[in-house]
Amino acid sequence: MNTILLILCGGTIGSAKKKNIINVSKNNHLKSYLLKNNKKINFKTVQPINIQSENVTPNIWNKVIKCIEKNWNNKFSGIIITHGTDTLSYTASALSQYFYNFYKPVVLVSSNKPLKDKNSNGRLNFAAAVDFIEKIKLPGTYISYKNPRDSFVSFFIGSRVRQINSYYNNLNTGFGDPFCILKKKKFSFIKKNNPSILSIKKNGKKKNLNTKFIFSNKISLIHPYPGLNYDSFNLNKMKSKVILHTLYHSGTTSLQFTDFIKKNKKKKIYFFLAPISNKKKNIYVSLKISMKLKVKCLKGITVETAFAKLSLAFRTFKNEKDRNNFLSNNNFFEKISF
Repeated sequence: MNTILLILCGGTIGSAKKKNIINVSKNNHLKSYLLKNNKKINFKTVQPINIQSENVTPNIWNKVIKCIEKNWNNKFSGIIITHGTDTLSYTASALSQYFYNFYKPVVLVSSNKPLKDKNSNGRLNFAAAVDFIEKIKLPGTYISYKNPRDSFVSFFIGSRVRQINSYYNNLNTGFGDPFCILKKKKFSFIKKNNPSILSIKKNGKKKNLNTKFIFSNKISLIHPYPGLNYDSFNLNKMKSKVILHTLYHSGTTSLQFTDFIKKNKKKKIYFFLAPISNKKKNIYVSLKISMKLKVKCLKGITVETAFAKLSLAFRTFKNEKDRNNFLSNNNFFEKISF
């Protein structure tokens, strides 16, 4: 009988509703709901944390990773991680970098509602994750998630997902398409804009975990908006090693941001920009100034994956060349055209 390592982390899938308040609970029926219909599968179940995912930090990722390293056995079929939806895209991006060359499947499972709610998609998401691990057996990090208006469960490549849409509650990737779908017990793979099954198999051949990898909690993420006052960021108090600044859709920052860089150029702080297309021929003046100030662009990847790569690279690699190689490498098919 096959065994899956099941990592419970809390989130809505690990929550219960009491007097219209949803919160994580020790008695949330998670095990009874998720495990009772999987009698042909053994689960080794551990719970390193029990929090709502809005409280996740890079240090929490380290705690989850240490738990996996402590409990992993190469005889296991794969790993399922239950997680909340709010920061699901960030954790999926982080784990896709940690497990980028690992030879077993890792699937994150969440739920739009507590499991006792009849409209919860958590049970379907979990069952689909088990089927993917047992039948498809592809290495890498994925999310199984049934979007509210779909009649099927979608699987998304962990390094490509974006934060769930607040209005429709849809999970999407940098270009919109999932990697595959499970409908009527049949997996269908979407070839357009996705890596081939063969390339994924070739990428995931390492049988040992990347135990030297560790995430940094000193990465600051700044989103621009009209009237943003950069003077409110006191970098002496923040103690950030890295500033990741997002861009408007046309690849622009503001001149206030470039002034912010100039004011802090004597501090040992690295500035990065994302997301930005890797196909742009014409750029705006604000981006040109930023590049002259030696701000680095992480091209072709989502904000979530940019944040995850920086967090992992700046804590793991002491050598700048090794760090830059990791940042520029297409570790788990995170580079996309958008």
